[in-house]
Amino acid sequence: MAAMHLVASDPLEAMTAGIFEAAGTPADLAAEVARHLVSANLAGHDSHGVIRIPAYLQQIESGRLAADGRPVVVHETAATAIVDANRGFGQVGAAHALQVAIGKASSAGAGVVSIRRCGHIGRLGHYAETAAAQGFISMIVYGNMGPGTGLTAPFGGARRHLGTNPWSFGVPSGETQPVVVDFATTVVAEGKVQVARAKHAELQPGQIVDKDGHPSTNPEDLYAGGMLLPAAGHKGYGLSLVASLLGAGLTAEEVPDNGVGAGVVVMAIDPRAFGALETFTATIDNLSAGVEAVAPAPGFEKVLLPGGPEAASRASRRANGVPIAPDTWDVISGAAAKLGVAVAPLLA
Repeated sequence: MAAMHLVASDPLEAMTAGIFEAAGTPADLAAEVARHLVSANLAGHDSHGVIRIPAYLQQIESGRLAADGRPVVVHETAATAIVDANRGFGQVGAAHALQVAIGKASSAGAGVVSIRRCGHIGRLGHYAETAAAQGFISMIVYGNMGPGTGLTAPFGGARRHLGTNPWSFGVPSGETQPVVVDFATTVVAEGKVQVARAKHAELQPGQIVDKDGHPSTNPEDLYAGGMLLPAAGHKGYGLSLVASLLGAGLTAEEVPDNGVGAGVVVMAIDPRAFGALETFTATIDNLSAGVEAVAPAPGFEKVLLPGGPEAASRASRRANGVPIAPDTWDVISGAAAKLGVAVAPLLA
């Protein structure tokens, strides 16, 4: 495995914003996307960080992604809304939808917002963290499905038909850290296969199969016709299917005739609609502390709450720099130089 480059997070974020702005993205939208990507790197989820820059630039160049697309609410009720992202960056569309959902939850107790015509929304846990910081429970889900869609076969199937179809949940707290659950419905997220590929590293067994359905640990096999495996077999498949049905069903403008559909759903719940906020947060603190107090199993130092590893990674990487595989850095820094953007310096 090649040694990693280290880059300070602030210069990395500035460079990322500069790249997208030079590619035609308005400054405020470029800053939103850059903040999201580098936040994913800081949280330790490099699969959803700056490694995505080259793909986004390709999508802009091909016209698939509208660099200047701004989300708008096209339909709403007291507790629901549909946001059209206008083929813009998914991070921008999802951030807007989350604030719409929070606004509705503030007045109605809960808000549910679906997003259509939306690009890749990045790390779902980012939105759950944002909602928790504002005192709201959240659920974020993205799903896509259809013949040849995504990289995952349904349980018992031998052809690609589903995406990684992730879910995220966030629960605010008082004194303890918020609980943030974020997972793909496959054994491994496709972005993490990208990271392993960039590092020239092998995957763990049981994550992918090759084009003939044989188990593989070579990341290249996934991109040569292989497939991701659903997490926990039929259970992960069930969650993946529901993600697709909700995403497509709540954003559909007409009935599909080809089995293809996709979309994002964001939900926010205001704990105040159920009682005193102080009682809620104190309850979460008490229950969370009880989980953390469970004696660790052999090989573990302590029981962590979901979101704990991300918090630790964030502190470490802010202090020591964001590690980036040399292959990834060469492509990103090359794109910056080509667009006339200052390249962030590497740390010693």
